[in-house]
Amino acid sequence: MRYLTVLILATAMLAGCQKNDTAEQTDPSPLPPSATLQTATATPATPSSAASLNQEEPFLYIEQMKSLGGYGQVVQVKSNTDIDKVSLESALKKSLQTSNPQTAFNYTMEWESPRFVQIRLQMDEDTAFSGTFNLDEANTADGRSYASTEQPYRNTVVVRSLTDQGSVHFKGIVSGTERMIPVWNTGWVKAVDNQEYTVPSFLFYGQEEHHLVQAMTGRELTIPSFPREEGAYGNDYGYDEMYSDRFYPGYTYMVSGNKTLYRVDLQDFSRKKLHVFDKPVYGMSSSPDGTRIAVLYAHDDYIGPGADLLVLDQKGNTLLSRENAAFLSHSDGFLFVYPLAWEDNSILILPADNGKSNLLGKIRFDTGKGTSDVMPDNRITEQVKKDIWEHERQQSYYVLSTLTWSPDGRFAAYTSGTSTIRLYDKQERTITFVAAGVLLGWMPDGTLAWADVGGHAYTF
Repeated sequence: MRYLTVLILATAMLAGCQKNDTAEQTDPSPLPPSATLQTATATPATPSSAASLNQEEPFLYIEQMKSLGGYGQVVQVKSNTDIDKVSLESALKKSLQTSNPQTAFNYTMEWESPRFVQIRLQMDEDTAFSGTFNLDEANTADGRSYASTEQPYRNTVVVRSLTDQGSVHFKGIVSGTERMIPVWNTGWVKAVDNQEYTVPSFLFYGQEEHHLVQAMTGRELTIPSFPREEGAYGNDYGYDEMYSDRFYPGYTYMVSGNKTLYRVDLQDFSRKKLHVFDKPVYGMSSSPDGTRIAVLYAHDDYIGPGADLLVLDQKGNTLLSRENAAFLSHSDGFLFVYPLAWEDNSILILPADNGKSNLLGKIRFDTGKGTSDVMPDNRITEQVKKDIWEHERQQSYYVLSTLTWSPDGRFAAYTSGTSTIRLYDKQERTITFVAAGVLLGWMPDGTLAWADVGGHAYTF
């Protein structure tokens, strides 16, 4: 028996354990030419006599592991009833999709019993690579389906290489060009408008230092972390510093400990204190000209969904304040970032709950007039909704809110409920798998950017 260590738990739970805002549909993509299947037959899987008597709802319990002392990863699939071997092997082969079809992705299937199979994956763990497959089309030995309409993700498996090196990938969707730059594994990646460049930069947060990487050149600026703020508020995303979404020639803004706003010199990294908040800060953004800083902070002491807005000038003087300017539903006491941004030097884009009346979950607030309205996206037509919801097998407004459109408006990348990146072609009405990673957005030249940083990462 090989020794295994549990790496990721993706067990299918009983009804009600999964969120209802996500769904997955197996793509009818063929098996990549480089993928091969070998079936171990040392332990044949023959149905047991009790299979026909077992009428409880069939479930597949899936665990992802890494072999100790071995090469590759293992996906263990167990069932509460006998599995039809041919249908499961066919479901895997039919649904398998990878981030790079030209890269070898081999696997073997070892049947330990009629209810237990080990899928051993052989892939290059030293390069960023990911794939996904879905076992919904597998059946029990007596012909029942493992698919579930209430829990459409429970039979989906996402695999990725376990390299310690983070990376950012750029892919020309039409041109087919690909490029990669090495970066750092992190739990938070922030897109930054760096005014010294015409394309975005990305800020990779760390505990001891942060790294600002220019997208096209890979040029990097290392920003040291500052000592923890006295009286700092704890949060639920794990980083004490929150930088602005804009960097200016020689300076930017930063909130330390969810409490104190600073102007930071990017030459010597000295700080100038601008304002101290008496309640935890939810989010911040600075205007394109750098003269205004908007901050959302808790409206009440119990860190509820309501957030007050304060707009300050470069010296920390108050220009505008507004109570309950933003509202994002969440349990009291949990402190996460509220994303906000300046559309121009007077219009703020504030966060809101997404839904039928607010697909993007965004509010445009005019700081001069004091008026606000829902931010629309006319590109999300009824046909777009239908196509994506059919693919996701659920009416997920959250998925619609993650749509990021290419410069020409033909393609939209989005984060599926499986945390994989999907590409919607509005012209052809097709949806394809891109990669398992963190969606970063589109470059001005139409290339799509995403990060592989060792797992899930926030992008607010």
